Amino acid sequence: MARTHLAITVELVHGVHTGDLWPRPSRVLIAARTAAFEQLGKAIDDAFARWDHNHLHEFTLADGTVIIPVRWWDGEEPDASLDGAKARLRPGEQFAYTFDLGDNWQHLCAVAPQRAET
Repeated sequence: MARTHLAITVELVHGVHTGDLWPRPSRVLIAARTAAFEQLGKAIDDAFARWDHNHLHEFTLADGTVIIPVRWWDGEEPDASLDGAKARLRPGEQFAYTFDLGDNWQHLCAVAPQRAET
């Protein structure tokens, strides 16, 4: 089979109402190589049974770059930010995802270094 997809491991590590979680609830998601962070955010929320996608959320890359939906920008692109609809996943990349910036559900995410067979 062709290796055309990426495997992303997502671990829920902290919530304001739960504190640090152990063992960490986790999911392995499969995404197309062309998937954008915006699509991944929706998939993570669905995988953790979150149906309200209107909460503020963000991805933070290892270098500190923040990925947010362009609709949140007030005019021009904020410094050190990327548009979640355009930024793409890369094999071997690790990053954080925070859902609901008030409740602060924090996730650690890792894209497998090799493409997944589906």
